[in-house]
Amino acid sequence: MGNKTNDEAIEVVWGLLGTISVKKYLREKPTKAKDTEYIVINALPISVGPMQKCIVNVNYHVKDIEAGIADHIKLVSGAQALFNILERVTAPSYMIDLESQHTYQEMGLDEHFSNSRLSFKFVNK
Repeated sequence: MGNKTNDEAIEVVWGLLGTISVKKYLREKPTKAKDTEYIVINALPISVGPMQKCIVNVNYHVKDIEAGIADHIKLVSGAQALFNILERVTAPSYMIDLESQHTYQEMGLDEHFSNSRLSFKFVNK
């Protein structure tokens, strides 16, 4: 097996989140999209070698109840739905560990997002 790309890590996570009915975007949300709740999956650079590692970010965005006031109920339930799926993942070719989670405000969009930072490792044999 050769080295993998961070795009392949993103695609694995995308596939695992297939049962979540919220709209999902790879890398970034299209500028004209008007979703009130959505997920963006992106990744940082990936290493090379027999054990490749990268960080995959799963950002669960939710429109504010009103400007600057987060919808904490949706943010918590969305993050928990992600955790429920990603904590049970086992595969011979990769490993996923939840590294951290934090909620951020998107000032210009009147929304907040829960960032789940995943440590993604490909096992190349």
